[in-house]
Amino acid sequence: MPDLKNIIRQLAKPDGETVALVCTVDAVDKTARTIDCTPVNEGAPLLGVNLQANQEADFGICVFPEVGSFVVVGFVADGAAGVVLLYDKIESAEIVIGDTSAVIDAEGCRIDTAKMSAHINREDIIFNGGELDGLVIIQKLTDKLNELKDTVNDFIGKYNAHTHVTTATVGTGPVGTISPTTSTATTAKAFNKSDYENTKIKQ
Repeated sequence: MPDLKNIIRQLAKPDGETVALVCTVDAVDKTARTIDCTPVNEGAPLLGVNLQANQEADFGICVFPEVGSFVVVGFVADGAAGVVLLYDKIESAEIVIGDTSAVIDAEGCRIDTAKMSAHINREDIIFNGGELDGLVIIQKLTDKLNELKDTVNDFIGKYNAHTHVTTATVGTGPVGTISPTTSTATTAKAFNKSDYENTKIKQ
């Protein structure tokens, strides 16, 4: 509070006319982008104080203060219109630039563009709606692939060592012939996460 009072003193005109007031927030209207507040000097409540220069805009930067927190309200022209200049505690903040928007509040941060989105919440991060399920845990993927590689190489080893027993009929009796594998398979190489890891995106 002392800092806010010092700010008010600096903003005050030499003739003593009040150009700004410290107030407590009574209500927040996110649709109208205004607040109702009461000056701490017990003056009359201020209704419909603007949070943006253009009250009807749905773009730019807009900060929504918490109900019960302190704000500094400045006055435009003859004092008929009030605008929030400084905030104490905020409930959320919105930034809209063209097709890109960002909302930050106690739950996290949500960024949306024309074609992509990234929502960072308390428990997770969701890209583009999360329709492709979770990101791969790279080391667990590598371990699973190497388990598969070991199974395949075991099979290849047995195939390469296998011999065929053939049976042919010559005259009146069968003759058995043992024939080794005529061609061998090459064993699979170990998987290395550096072959497919994108190090610019980490979790």
